[in-house]
Amino acid sequence: MKGLLIVLFQMAVTILIGFVLRKNRVIDERSQKSLSDILLQATLPFTILASSQYEYSDDIALGMMAVGACSVIYYIVTLVIVRLISKKALNDSAESRIITTTAVFANTGFVGIPLMASLFGGAGVLLAAVYNFAYNIFFYTYGAHLISGKKGNVLELILNPVSLASIAAVIMFLIPPRLPEFLADTMDLIGGVTVPLSMIILGSTLATVDYKKLFTDVKSYIVTLLRLVIFPLAMMAALLVARRFTTISDTTMITLIVMTALPSGTMNVIYADKYNTAPKFCARTVVLTLLFMMITLPLILGLSFMLNR
Repeated sequence: MKGLLIVLFQMAVTILIGFVLRKNRVIDERSQKSLSDILLQATLPFTILASSQYEYSDDIALGMMAVGACSVIYYIVTLVIVRLISKKALNDSAESRIITTTAVFANTGFVGIPLMASLFGGAGVLLAAVYNFAYNIFFYTYGAHLISGKKGNVLELILNPVSLASIAAVIMFLIPPRLPEFLADTMDLIGGVTVPLSMIILGSTLATVDYKKLFTDVKSYIVTLLRLVIFPLAMMAALLVARRFTTISDTTMITLIVMTALPSGTMNVIYADKYNTAPKFCARTVVLTLLFMMITLPLILGLSFMLNR
């Protein structure tokens, strides 16, 4: 628990730095986009690749298989349920489609992988990368189709640097030989930028919010409740039941719960802006989940660790 509190403190400090830098105009909209591109196209892929040098173990390999299976089941079940309910309630409006994507698709790459790196090191990154790969499959096909009204972009799925790094990391982890130490150290050096950079960008995003409008939309609160409370607790309950019949390691279980407890993904906002699909509602909802994550994530994390003592 002490290690968890240290990680949360470090996150809070770096988020605050990003907030202050944006308020003082050291970071503006253009530079924030550049920082996000650096993170998604360079430092995050290197973090994932560096995790491949983690010492091979059957437990981690089995954990990767479990995370892959559970994440696929999660996306199928939640997409079907939320889509049916939101479509019926809001007559397939733009907001109903955004409710589905923001409720189901969390910030698994931007927040999840750095967080798991802080909690479990290379093992956590490997497991998180598998979960994030499932995210990419479902978001860039069905999620992108839902927001844009067009067919999902398979090229974005295949050529996404994070997806490519995830595939490469799994292969490199399963192959016994490891890279020379100087190459592994270089990947660690570049990937080490990911965690503080991602938190600074999150803090910068929070500094741009119009808080007067943020807390007035009931639909955003519904998404927040699903995204940060109901889905992670449902995952937790399902894993506790599964543990009676199968062997799931503590690290695997906590990874699945935490990756399901993250705020809505920023790709929702990017696609909503691009196709003018309720962009303001989408942005408010994503930021609201980010704010409430500061409360819910420590609670979910603490509960997860308590259940795995």
